[in-house]
Parts: sequence; structure tokens; C-alpha cells
Amino acid sequence: MNSRMRQAKSRSLILGLAGVLALGTLIVASQPATSFQKQLLDNGLIVIYEKDTASQLTVLNLLVGGGQKAEPAGLDGLAYLTTRLAIEIPDQGKVQELMMKASRHSLAAKGDYSMIQIECLSENFEDTLRIFSEILMDPLFSGIRTSYVKENMTHLQKIQSDDSVNIGHLAQLEAIFGKTGYGRSFCGTEESLKKIKGKDIENFYKQHFLTGQMVCAVISDLEPVKIFDLLKKYLSKFPERGAPLPPEAASPAAPPAAPGEAYIEKETKQCFVSLAYPLPPVSAKNFVLNYLLENLLGKGPGSRLWGLRSEEKLAYNVNAQATQMKDGGILEAYLETDAAKKDAAAEALKKILAELFEKGLTEDELQTAKVSAKAQFLRLNETKDKRASTHVIFESLGFGSDFLAKFSQGLDAVTPAEMNAHLKSILAPENASLVVVGPKK
Repeated sequence: MNSRMRQAKSRSLILGLAGVLALGTLIVASQPATSFQKQLLDNGLIVIYEKDTASQLTVLNLLVGGGQKAEPAGLDGLAYLTTRLAIEIPDQGKVQELMMKASRHSLAAKGDYSMIQIECLSENFEDTLRIFSEILMDPLFSGIRTSYVKENMTHLQKIQSDDSVNIGHLAQLEAIFGKTGYGRSFCGTEESLKKIKGKDIENFYKQHFLTGQMVCAVISDLEPVKIFDLLKKYLSKFPERGAPLPPEAASPAAPPAAPGEAYIEKETKQCFVSLAYPLPPVSAKNFVLNYLLENLLGKGPGSRLWGLRSEEKLAYNVNAQATQMKDGGILEAYLETDAAKKDAAAEALKKILAELFEKGLTEDELQTAKVSAKAQFLRLNETKDKRASTHVIFESLGFGSDFLAKFSQGLDAVTPAEMNAHLKSILAPENASLVVVGPKK
């Protein structure tokens, strides 16, 4: 059986699953619709609420606009550092209280935003919200605490430098966006962390921790009246501020860089090979198209890259990833292989992308990609914490709080002609950036 026949068989199997997925959709549709509510607090904070009685857990996500893109030049890591300090628990008593209530929190810094997530038993939501709101409104930016977080970020840098996939991803971001915020690591560099001073942290906090730049989402089994009352009680205390202070000279937005090739040496027996293409500023429409494109390229059996693993044995891992941000993004198609197969794998990867650009896809292939994309989106947003994150991200991008519920309809509406036109706009070979991470040549 040749490669094309095997790929066709894989796609047929996946299309066969479409009926199962459709049945699942009918079952879900027969259940009461999930209720979404959105309110604007008196201080300008957007709050999204979704009721979910699957568990007695409450999740709160707070998105803070700015992110890495807003970091002044040379101060890489400032967004993460400020957000970490803004939510750092100040004393042992509060640590013990939160531990006793089984409450936990996490944070992340991305290109356009920072995000704080709080998760707790619903019966402990008010106490947990009270503690964290007090910390957020009056964070302690002391030298000792700052040094401690910087040390932790240095450790994160070492973890990043040990993962070939992450090394390649950061290299592609830098290849396309240069030294701007989108092209840097959230944890900065050893040099940039040394440059960040206390006043930089305080200024970043004052410029971006504004209710007008924040979005909050809560998913809970508690009734909406109770949730909104608690949010008004504690988050309305967040200091109201007028227009944000003028930011310091942030890194300028850079146009996509000219395509190139980079070989990054790493002491390993395996090689990471990646092709990346710049994406335009995100919109609701091209978000859906790019989500389809990454599934078409590299999300499991039936995808374009799968044959490199299953038939040609040129890779032991294949994948595709679309990183979509307000002012641009990148689409990466990558594989991991033995060092001896690096050159052959790189050429095969280029050939697949070039063929997709030149010939486009068929209606059957698009249907397969839609089934895969729907399944992936459902899996990624199955839990309360993931859905809360998706809510605030979509709202911050201007898609609206109901975009999560409409995402499947957006996929169904994509036509082969529309998808092929999108492929032509993205996958031009002259726009490709090649990155290889592996042992010495």
C-alpha cells in the first residue's frame, strides 16, 4: 500500500468517527444549554460567568492586558515578574489558610497579556477571593521578594534551554519577530533580569493592572447572583484609575523578518526540524482558519505530516502549532527525528508544505480537519480551568464571550475555496523560516 493510499485510509477512518462526533453533538444539544452571563462592574472590570455543576469547584481567571509586547526594550521578563509579585502570598499565615482550604493559584505571561488563575472548593470561594484580592490590590514589591522570583525565573530559563521543541519555538519567534516582545521568552534572560529594577516593576503594575485592561471569568456550580455579589464586593475594591500612564519606550513592533535558516547546536542524539510562517494579526475568522490549518498539518493520523512518521519513518514525532496574537503570529510545522535522518526529514517537510501550497486540499481532507479540530477544541476546553482561560482570551481579543460556544459553527462554515485561499496567503515557500536543533554538524 503506497503512502497516498494509506493517508486516504487514515482519513476515511477519521471521517467514520464524524458520525460518532455528530451523535455526541446531538446528545449535548439535548441537554440544557450552558448559561453565559457578562457584566461590567462599576469600576469598569468585565466579568464573564458560566455555570457548571459538574463539580463543586470554582475557577476564576483574571487576564491583565499588556504582556511581553508591552515590556520596555531590554527588560525581557518584566510582565511575568510583575504578575508573579502581584500575586505572591505575603505571609505564612495566608499560605497556611489557603492550604487548609485546598485553594491554589497559577499564572502565565504571553505576548499580549498576563493571566492569573485561582481554583478552590466552591464553599471556600469567598475566603479565597478575599485573600487574593487583598494581595492584588496592594502587592509587596520588596527587594527580597524580587530577588527570589528572579532566581526562580533563572531556573525556568534552564528548563527551557533543555527542551529542543521549546528551543526551536523560541528561535522561530525570534526569527520572525526579532527582539520585540513577541520574539522573546516570558522568563527573560540572565542579562535582562539584572536590568529590571524596583521602579520598573512598580511602573509596569501601574500601567497595566487597570480595570479597563482586565477581563475576569468565573466558572462555578454556585448561582450567578452569589458569584456577581462576591465579585462586586471584592473586585470593585480594585483601585479605579483613569487612562493608563504613558508607558515607557516599549519594544517597537517589527514586520515579519526575511526568511532564513538557523542551526542550533545541542548535545543530543535527536534533531528537531521546524518550518515556520508568519501569520497576520488575529481576527475571529482567521483564528478559526489557522486552527483548522494546524490540525490539517500535524494533529494525529490523517494529517499531512503523519506519513513522515507512519510510512516514511523519518520522524518519531510530528506536530503543527499556530501561535496567534493581536498583532501577528506564527504557524510552525515540525518533527523530531534521529540526527542521521535530519537532512532527509527536512527536505520531506519542505516538500509537504510546498505541495499543500501549490495544490491545496480536497473537500474530504477539509472535512477530516474539521472533525479533528472540533475534537481537539472540545478536549482542550473540557475542564473549568481551560474554559475560563479561553473565555478571557477570546474576550480580550474582541471575539466576545460567546465565541467559545460559536467556535464549532465557525468551523462548519469554512469552505474549501476559502481554506485554499488562506493556505495561499500563509504557506508561500519564500516566507518560510527553517530552524534545526541538534548535535554538532
